[in-house]
Amino acid sequence: MSLHKEKTDILIIGTGLAAVTTALHVPGTLSVLLVSKGGVTESNSDLAQGGIASSYLEETSEAHKEDTMFASNMTSCSARVDILVEEGRQSIEEMERFGVRFDFEEGEYALGREGAHRAHRIFHAGGDETGRHVMRQLRQSLSDNVKMLEHVLVHDLMMKEGRVVGAMAFHKEEVLHIEAGAVVLATGGIGGLIDWTSNAHTVTGDGLVLANRCGAKLTHLQRIQFHPTLLATDEPHLVTEALRGAGATLVDEEGNHVMAHHPLGSLAPRDEVAWVLTEQAGPIYLDTTTVKRLRDRFPKLALTCDKLGIDRHRIPVRPGLHFHMGGIEVDDMGRTGVDGLYAVGEVADTGVHGTNRLASNSLLECWVFGKRVARALQLHDSSFTSSETMAYDIKPDDFRTLRHQIGKWLTISPSLEEMKCFLQNTQSLTLTKHVTRQLSEQTLQLDAARLLAQSILEMERYDEHDLSTRTAAELFD
Repeated sequence: MSLHKEKTDILIIGTGLAAVTTALHVPGTLSVLLVSKGGVTESNSDLAQGGIASSYLEETSEAHKEDTMFASNMTSCSARVDILVEEGRQSIEEMERFGVRFDFEEGEYALGREGAHRAHRIFHAGGDETGRHVMRQLRQSLSDNVKMLEHVLVHDLMMKEGRVVGAMAFHKEEVLHIEAGAVVLATGGIGGLIDWTSNAHTVTGDGLVLANRCGAKLTHLQRIQFHPTLLATDEPHLVTEALRGAGATLVDEEGNHVMAHHPLGSLAPRDEVAWVLTEQAGPIYLDTTTVKRLRDRFPKLALTCDKLGIDRHRIPVRPGLHFHMGGIEVDDMGRTGVDGLYAVGEVADTGVHGTNRLASNSLLECWVFGKRVARALQLHDSSFTSSETMAYDIKPDDFRTLRHQIGKWLTISPSLEEMKCFLQNTQSLTLTKHVTRQLSEQTLQLDAARLLAQSILEMERYDEHDLSTRTAAELFD
């Protein structure tokens, strides 16, 4: 197996908005290498439908902060939320300077509203294809000092004297060593560990494992968000929350509004809606009869419904794994506790989301903290000597069996017994020095799932799903 070497000032693992934002704001005198496990566009950012939340047009960011804190059941870090919403006020104008064009209606921004927002503050581009439009334009805006390399699986970070100095990887099937003055993890979340998810299949918690192996602290891994509305079909398709912001309601088979008890109705916080839908005995639908110009405003959804033969006025939905609030512990500049290692985006636990993320704050987080990471980067000598790597010696059929088992417990109502069984089954796996790309990828996924299971089991005596402190009085004070 041949060996290829790369040397760069900054290695960014990921090609979604967090990665691209960081690269856009790095000084042009530095070389930057972005690597993606699959194709460049196989990221959750490209799949994002809802848009970007910002108080750009509001007098202050205070209401956006209040909604963020309320959605999290007051578990978000107040100081970090201040950073998110205040610096996020400039995000729309800043993206426009890079050529992003947001949707307008009658000469004004076509603002949307989503779950737990009390105001219309969601900026869209291309209707319900915001991620694709934004990412295409921002990637085109990258300078010549930035290089992107596809189909790179990073399986280990390299350290020298306690500092991260690069990575060991496979470029397709070729061994690749990357020396870097600083490494940024922007690998996204965990949804790709199972099938029923809104996430890209490449997003499988790799960054958590890489950070953990080199000693970075992981926090709140048990904080996992399930989106209330994925199409209840054979294959999962996200149905944007903006549809409910445009007037759609969640109803049962008889047409009863299942969220009528909540002050925000079908636009209640995601965790509450997802729990209600999970507990319903029968099918749930999105009633869109009051949504005006659905095909124009939600072209991706309309096309998907047409392809699947679904009535656009009565769309069957059920919850699915969507976002990971926990991750790698970072300071307010994206620095981890390991010298030379930074984390940004969904893989990082910035503290802004708490136990439940507010709709459309994820892309905002990528932009705000991506800029901060770019400012914080400090480069050092990047030479390293490669070390021996190991992977689980597991056959593809056995891996598929274990992955299927992950899907049984990585749910909105996790089975602790299934988790314990998975941990027992994976604890006995043997290691091999004959490492291939496939074995490395399987090992990363199993190790990521083990980290999640261990965190959930450790926290089982605490009830983070208790929503009793989130009251209507708090909402409208």
